[in-house]
Amino acid sequence: MKSENSRSQNKKYRIGITGGIASGKTFATTYFKNRGFTVFFADQLAAEIMNNDPEIISSIVSEFGKDSYLDGRLNRAYLAAAVFGSPEKVQKLNAIVHPAVVKQSDLLLKKELERNDLVFYEAALIFEAGMTERFDYILLITADVKVRVSRALARGGISEDEIRKRISSQISEEEKINRSHFVIINNGTQEELREKLNNFLQFLLKGEAEKLHQFPHFFK
Repeated sequence: MKSENSRSQNKKYRIGITGGIASGKTFATTYFKNRGFTVFFADQLAAEIMNNDPEIISSIVSEFGKDSYLDGRLNRAYLAAAVFGSPEKVQKLNAIVHPAVVKQSDLLLKKELERNDLVFYEAALIFEAGMTERFDYILLITADVKVRVSRALARGGISEDEIRKRISSQISEEEKINRSHFVIINNGTQEELREKLNNFLQFLLKGEAEKLHQFPHFFK
């Protein structure tokens, strides 16, 4: 019996998943992992690089100060407070870290597609990092700003001001939609999102994406 990741047409897909804070992106990646697919996470790769690459560490300390590291480990809270809300500072941090992340990502995606036909890669900053050309399709998970703010506040640990700063530090949802191949609008329940994700996955596995000539395509 063939797994979902071994499709008869043997077309290999690299799917980039993106979305802002509290959009439902994490739920989506968990869904795909539970279905047996490999999901790589840009944040995890970036954390490994920022904690272990001497050249990257030196550049971050030089740009953002010695408090960027605490006991030899990245001080995420300090760095987040230092850059979020300032597009210029975010751009500087991205310029330091993203080239190394992209290089490592390319290696991981290539290796995974030697074993399977479908692999997912999650990154909040796919567009900002200039990574779109590295994927066959981009899936955007989005929701209205008021919905995202409400969800993030319900989780706790972050103020509304910080949430809105994070949202404003990224490109607009309109631009993300226009630059994506597939869009899932997640203003509803988790069960509704699960159904949309399943519809997207079946659409992909059946080869329907190959028949499309116009993007973005919405799963509402």
